[in-house]
Amino acid sequence: MNYAIVENGLVINIIVGPLPFGMDGISISDRPVAIGDAYENGFFLRDGVVVLTDSERIQALEAEILALQQQLEA
Repeated sequence: MNYAIVENGLVINIIVGPLPFGMDGISISDRPVAIGDAYENGFFLRDGVVVLTDSERIQALEAEILALQQQLEA
């Protein structure tokens, strides 16, 4: 599992693999979090937008496609 090291609400480092003993980090799972991203209220943010996993991005895009298709059919 990968972890983000956060200080003052900003990601300052990414740990790939297990955290070293005594080090605190936040699990990023499969989110493409990067150094410089923000961490607020349990969410990673980049430029004020929540950093989504690939599957979350696909789901959001599929919903957008469906909405656009419905507009074309109307």
